[in-house]
Amino acid sequence: MSFVDAVKSSLRNYARFRGRSTRSEFWWFTLFTVIVQAATSGYDALNGIVSLALLLPGIAVHVRRLHDTGRTGWWVLWPVIGFAFALAGFIVFAVSTAFDIVNPDEWDPQTAFEGASAWAIGLVGIGLLAGVVTSIVNLVFLLQRGDANMNRFGPPPPPRSLPTGPVPA
Repeated sequence: MSFVDAVKSSLRNYARFRGRSTRSEFWWFTLFTVIVQAATSGYDALNGIVSLALLLPGIAVHVRRLHDTGRTGWWVLWPVIGFAFALAGFIVFAVSTAFDIVNPDEWDPQTAFEGASAWAIGLVGIGLLAGVVTSIVNLVFLLQRGDANMNRFGPPPPPRSLPTGPVPA
């Protein structure tokens, strides 16, 4: 699948989470997204609009790519959940530490990481570890060859079309 065909297919299937996508469709659309993000990076409002516009088709092509390898699209959420736990732990840690710092008489560096702070740091660590590990697993799935035969998500994507005509010398 060519770059233009991949972008057209991904945008045509804007919010289609059923079916399967080839590796080339996913990676060409990912490259398109990076190029568009880079091109609009100097214009905050435009970049925000473009980011929102490309978010749903990006998730959809990711889910369809996972389907092509025989895996459920729910794998997309695992890194998000891990990083959300890390963010929640960071917020708890920041708030509990901020209350200690506000009253300098109670601030003791020896006990700063006890209680809620220690649990929050643990939550940050576990969340980051889960987010990184599931992101790596997702990447491995995205790099794998798709199932050549029918799987539970449908038939394989049509084979890429080869150009016809005379072969250049």
